Amino acid sequence: MIKDLFQKKWAAAIIGWLLIAIHFSIFSQFLPNAQGKLGHDYAYNLPMLLDGYYWFLNNGLFSVPWFTPSFCGGMPLLANPATFYYSVVQFLTFMVDPLTSLRCTFFIFAALGFWGFYILLTRVFATSRITGLLGGALFLFNGLYAYRFIIGHLEFHSFMLIPFLTWFLLRGKSVESPPSSREMTNDVVLAALLISYMFMSGMTQLLIPSFIAVILIALIKAVDDPDGRVLWRFFLCFALAGMLALALCGVKLVAALAFLKNFQRDSYLLPGISGIVNQLMLLLRLLALGGDGVDSEGIIVNAEFVLGRHELEYSLSIFPFLILTIGMITGGAKFSAKMQEFLNSFRLFCLGLILLLLLVPLALNYYSPAWNLFLKSVPIIKSLSNFFRWFIIYIPILVLVSCLVVEKNLLLRRLQLPVFIAALFIIIGQNLVTDKSFYAEEDYAPGPVLSGYDRVRNEGKPPVIRNLTVATDMFGNAALTGNRNDALVNGDSQLLCYEPMFGFRLEFLPIKTSHPGPTLSTDSGVFNLKNPTCYLYPQENSCEPGDHFQLEQRSEAENFISFKPFTYHMSSWQKGANLLSFCTLLGILIFVGASLWGQLRQLLRSGKKTSP
Repeated sequence: MIKDLFQKKWAAAIIGWLLIAIHFSIFSQFLPNAQGKLGHDYAYNLPMLLDGYYWFLNNGLFSVPWFTPSFCGGMPLLANPATFYYSVVQFLTFMVDPLTSLRCTFFIFAALGFWGFYILLTRVFATSRITGLLGGALFLFNGLYAYRFIIGHLEFHSFMLIPFLTWFLLRGKSVESPPSSREMTNDVVLAALLISYMFMSGMTQLLIPSFIAVILIALIKAVDDPDGRVLWRFFLCFALAGMLALALCGVKLVAALAFLKNFQRDSYLLPGISGIVNQLMLLLRLLALGGDGVDSEGIIVNAEFVLGRHELEYSLSIFPFLILTIGMITGGAKFSAKMQEFLNSFRLFCLGLILLLLLVPLALNYYSPAWNLFLKSVPIIKSLSNFFRWFIIYIPILVLVSCLVVEKNLLLRRLQLPVFIAALFIIIGQNLVTDKSFYAEEDYAPGPVLSGYDRVRNEGKPPVIRNLTVATDMFGNAALTGNRNDALVNGDSQLLCYEPMFGFRLEFLPIKTSHPGPTLSTDSGVFNLKNPTCYLYPQENSCEPGDHFQLEQRSEAENFISFKPFTYHMSSWQKGANLLSFCTLLGILIFVGASLWGQLRQLLRSGKKTSP
């Protein structure tokens, strides 16, 4: 039977890779689009990739890029929460041009998301391979990943690691076959590495909602565990992985906190939606159809900035909602009887916690004057410009629940293959017919950065940042043009930089004596170049955020503009974090090496036993 064929590993592999190829063919046409242009936020990230390549050429793979002279007249790099020097997309630029790196990264993480969800369903939730393929397809085609990548939000690519992270924290933890301490250690280390990658690759804003999604998946799994041992093992592993990840990422975390302390950005309005019904209607609309045609200005109140369509892309297609509707209609009586089992039990606790966590994004995006005033008083929260990105929580949960309905509903289970085929028609068809003109008209030209990359690769040496420059409009007036960060291609640092850390309108950027001209020219007894250490460690370096290199620091300034390390003083917290991160990384490398050596020895022994 055809259904039996779908249960074969090789058949599932062929179908899976075919779906990934279809996904790539649909969305890679915007990397670049028909006009050879990219999404507008690549004006920030593509020059950042080139800047990382400059540092790599001068310092090699193992030197930490603490600062960069390429933007804003000099600024922190590693401490910027949104930067991604330690990421796949950056490392690929050490071998191929930035555009090829983008396309390869898009394919790699799409595949990781698909196979991660497939493995999560088939091995943790024990579903059939057909259901696993269905879950993989739904998660693969989520609108958040594709459209955010197209628009230029590279930091969102780590979102596709959520299924693998959850699998490492849940796999092998059945009551019947508890994991060994060695297996749990392996899972904790692997989970910590994924969490660390998410943070180091710039996904800082999405870490908490991503963790909530992981916890929700574990709670859904725990509903089938009457004594709760699955959940306690999960939280133990999650806590250990989190602590290990904190130790590994301490080098960036402490620096980022020092940077954020001086630039809190808490003056922006916090938008929301009035009325819970309006919220639910918008959420259903976004999850089913995405951001196309949504009147954000008419729905969202208290907004300081208009949210573009890409900020509202969370679509999973209408399929999950069709399945949930069918499941409720055909399994209503059985569901009511099943609910009796949850009363006065640990499962009731799990269900309550699931409901509470699902309400978090709705609560954060609800608007009333009093509630908004409270949110603006909460540390960290008050510095964010919106909470709509927390809707990512619903993407993996809706995929999981709809797949479990297909797996457990008697009618849908008998019709698994037709349901799967219908799902593919709906998912792929909806993604094909969705109007993408918004993305087809994006206008950032990658040509200058690509030309600069080719020139530097051929010469083997990056340019020195010799000048500060200011972008101008067609009339010669200073302006925040979209491509202004491209100045590093010509050995210039853009003073009116594209850098959200200093505000969306650069309202927090301390200009001081900075002006267009040579970086080593002097004015008021200082060089025309920011001392980036003052943004992080002002007390230790006897300066204030935004101060310039002093005349007696000429050698440090020359090294800085040449993408070379220079001497300065760190805080004691930073020194401790650096040592902790180094020791943790060394310990993980030793652990991984020992594990690989143990597996190799085991293979060699088994080979000797089987040899004649």
